Amino acid sequence: MLRTVVLVLALLHLGPGLAFAIVAFGCDGATPALGNWCGRASISSFGKITVLIWLLLASGYAVWIWMKRSSKASSSAQN
Repeated sequence: MLRTVVLVLALLHLGPGLAFAIVAFGCDGATPALGNWCGRASISSFGKITVLIWLLLASGYAVWIWMKRSSKASSSAQN
């Protein structure tokens, strides 16, 4: 239970933290690296990038769990 709480809190905090870094450094200068993502509604781009990062983190975690379970299943099947 505690492991799940820590994992969820980590994912919830990493999303906005990474999005802030991307927006802060990607929207800097006269020609921003993020292009159209930077503009008047920077909070909107921050929200979109946060959601994208959450999806990437969650899908990465799901793939990691899937690989971990499949390796356990294959190792137990060989025994």
